[in-house]
Parts: sequence; structure tokens; C-alpha cells
Amino acid sequence: MTIDNSSLKESVRTYWNRESCAESYMGKGMQAYTPVQKSRYELIPEILTHTNFADGAGKDVLEIGVGLGTDFSNWLKHDPKSLTGIDLTERAIGNTTKHIAELGLDTTHVTLMQADAEALKFAENSFDIVYSWGVLHHSPNTPKAIQEVHRVLRPGGKTIIMIYHSPSIVGILLWVRYALLKGKLRTSLTDIFANHLESPGTKAYSVKQTRELFRDFAHVEIHQELSHGDLLLGNVGERHGGGAIYALAKKLWPRTLIRRFGKSLASTVVIVAVK
Repeated sequence: MTIDNSSLKESVRTYWNRESCAESYMGKGMQAYTPVQKSRYELIPEILTHTNFADGAGKDVLEIGVGLGTDFSNWLKHDPKSLTGIDLTERAIGNTTKHIAELGLDTTHVTLMQADAEALKFAENSFDIVYSWGVLHHSPNTPKAIQEVHRVLRPGGKTIIMIYHSPSIVGILLWVRYALLKGKLRTSLTDIFANHLESPGTKAYSVKQTRELFRDFAHVEIHQELSHGDLLLGNVGERHGGGAIYALAKKLWPRTLIRRFGKSLASTVVIVAVK
């Protein structure tokens, strides 16, 4: 059954309104946002590999998909000329507002708003930097969202975007869980990602497909990066069950070999592109 764009988008909004990405790392008490910064960059060190938040100093910066506001607050710490954050959900806007308040940061030049990445409410050539980590693969029309990134960037402006890659270790693990073990061997990785990786309709792209998505940019770098999902680190995978088998797999997982030989099956691609 095909779900129209608006219905799927509402499903995505509902999913992330229940819990912003990484909110589980705050614990049940939801007492503080600051400790999440440490766990985020320990689990996802590739953010800091490809993102220099200090590059935003004196520039107009847009983040698409602010989540808990961890990366947003780090852009803000380096005194951008302006910092704009959007998210499909009011929960993320609320979390980010509380996060930067907890840090006591100056919000004079900050704008936070609930908005749709596929229809940005900004003029052409508005930003020097557009940043989006792990968000646009959830948008029902990812190509349209990337076209919007290109539109609002100034000539010579830079975007840093992470989206999911396929085929990947994460995808294979999910296929084993939801296809092989259920005898549904004809299930495609596309269906697996859409139905079992985070919000409904989630997508993943090959390197070739990623290049096509960013064809309008003047210069494009694509970096495949192993994720904490590929390496079975943190609490990744717990929502898929498995109990004792999953716990054993985490203990025995060949992380050294995967780090050395498994990059072609990394579950993320990081795109650094210049307009």
C-alpha cells in the first residue's frame, strides 16, 4: 500500500514527537541536557571529524532537524552572525530551547521554529552554512529537501549532511531480524529501512545515489562512516529485542575487524558539499 506524502510526513512527525533523537540517553528523569553532549560525541565521533563548529563564527548558519539541540548549542557557542534551527516537531524545538537556556547561551541572534525541510521559509542565498545530521533520510521527499538546502545556500556556501547508507551492516542485521528469521526472504533492504529503522519511511542511499542527490552542488565530498549501530555500541538495537542473544552479540561483536575492513558496509554517509 502506498502512503501519500502528507500522511507519511504526519507519521514521521508523530514518531519524533514521542521522543527526540537521543532523548533516551537523558534517562527517565529528564533532568539535564548537558550530559548528552558527552555521550553524543563519544558514540558519534564522526560529527566532530567532519564538522568544525567554529567555522560558523560570524556567519549565517541553519540547522535542519535540531533534535535535543546538542549540535545547535555548539554552533551557538562560536558566535555565528545568526543561527536558525528548524524541526518538524514541536518537541525538538522545546528541547533545544531548554538546552541552550540550561547552558546560559546568548540567544540574541537565534531563531528556532517548527518547519518542513521540504519547503523552507527562507529566501534564496540566505545562509553560509546549512547543517543536518541524520535527518533528511526521514523526510518523505529527501531529494526535495536537498534541493531546498541548495536553494537557501549562498554561492560558495557549505553544507554538511549525514544520511543513511545502503547496503550496510545495520541494514543486514535488521534484515536478519525481520526477514530471515520470519521466513520473508524476498523482503528488500528498502522495505526494512522504511519499516524498522526509526520513523516510518526512513530511507538509505548508495554512494552512487548520494552523488545523484547532490548533483547540483559545485563540489561534493562523500565519506562513508561506520556508526555505533554498525559497531553495536550504546543502547542501539534494544528496541528490536533479542534479549540474551543480543547481549551476547554485543560482547562478541568483531569491532576491530569491522573498523578495519567494514567501511564499505557503513550505515552512514557524510556529505560535505559547496554550492
